[in-house]
Amino acid sequence: MVAITKEAGAFVATRRNHTATSLLDLARTWLKRHDLRQKLADMDAHMLRDIGWTVYDAKREAAKPFWKA
Repeated sequence: MVAITKEAGAFVATRRNHTATSLLDLARTWLKRHDLRQKLADMDAHMLRDIGWTVYDAKREAAKPFWKA
């Protein structure tokens, strides 16, 4: 299970050289980011409060496309 926090690595933008390995890493980051945002979207207000998120922040984060940090 992955802990969902505002400091989760999936929400942090990084810049790198685009080699084959880094492209695979980028795809993994996008998939992780998409999954975390889906989980945030499915949480109710009580669950979000437990992890330190507001409903507004979670909805705003969940609405972002997977490629945006």
